[in-house]
Amino acid sequence: MLFFIVNPLAQRGQGLKTWKKLEEDGRAFLEKEGFRLFFTKAKGDAKSIAGEITKDSREEKKIVVVGGTGTLNEVVDGLKLDNDRVSLAFFPVCKENDFVRGLEKCYKVPGSIEELLQKKERRVDYGIVESMRKHRRFVVSVGVGFDAMVLNELFTMRYDICPKEKRRIAKENRGLVSSICNHSGTLSYIYAFLKGIVGAKKCRGTIVLDGEERIEFNHILFLSVHNHPYEGHYAFGKGASGEDGFLDLCLVSTTHKLRLLRFMLAALFGVHRSLPGVHCYRFKKAEIHMEEGLLCHVDGETVGKKQDLSISCRPRKLRIQI
Repeated sequence: MLFFIVNPLAQRGQGLKTWKKLEEDGRAFLEKEGFRLFFTKAKGDAKSIAGEITKDSREEKKIVVVGGTGTLNEVVDGLKLDNDRVSLAFFPVCKENDFVRGLEKCYKVPGSIEELLQKKERRVDYGIVESMRKHRRFVVSVGVGFDAMVLNELFTMRYDICPKEKRRIAKENRGLVSSICNHSGTLSYIYAFLKGIVGAKKCRGTIVLDGEERIEFNHILFLSVHNHPYEGHYAFGKGASGEDGFLDLCLVSTTHKLRLLRFMLAALFGVHRSLPGVHCYRFKKAEIHMEEGLLCHVDGETVGKKQDLSISCRPRKLRIQI
């Protein structure tokens, strides 16, 4: 029995188109194996569905995720992984997906469900971020500060989300700039980028790596933790691997906010590590304290302002086919 969790709205409706093609092409295979299908309708649905499927896993269960990184994140966050009887198969709606690019540089999207399930199962790492007695798993990255501000602004403008939420946000963004940006991905990103630089706040902070190394910074503008190298077009976590048991941290601390322009440009090519104010570390667990709360995202989803974070790696705990 296969369990499918499909986000029909992923990549602006590509999730539904992808599923329909997979179902049509693999009808005989699916009828032979048997399957149950779950469509997500709103944020949090994939997490709830995954938890319900695996709440009593006395036998092996296979869940196939069709969607993007956000859908995969929710599924992984909701899984009951205590008994190691749950495995995933991930069918991304876009071959440029950050998770699969991090595991295979020349990734090719499978042509069918059968082809996907014939691939070798891998055991990969995932991360856990904890704050205020809450914890959440992540598969790609966590970002704090400027990075999260840009993603949050893009969300409010482009809103690739459920129709109800889309209507609500549209009512709150009736300005000319928002209207123009809603029809252009490039313009919306430029606008969000510039607005993020103007609004970026510098913050004092302390980081403790693996309970030993303590580092203090006076002007934190950007901080990201990576299980995989990529975040969109940027290689903030260059060198990171989802199969080595470590996480990679990239931090920008500078009094000059405009240096973020140079940093972001360099990060497109993965040559940012040697720039002034850029600091990179590798760790298994990090305790992060900031003197004031900064906006935070987990795998691209904004989770509000955070002041204290504990981030750790769970090595090779996730069974997955891609």
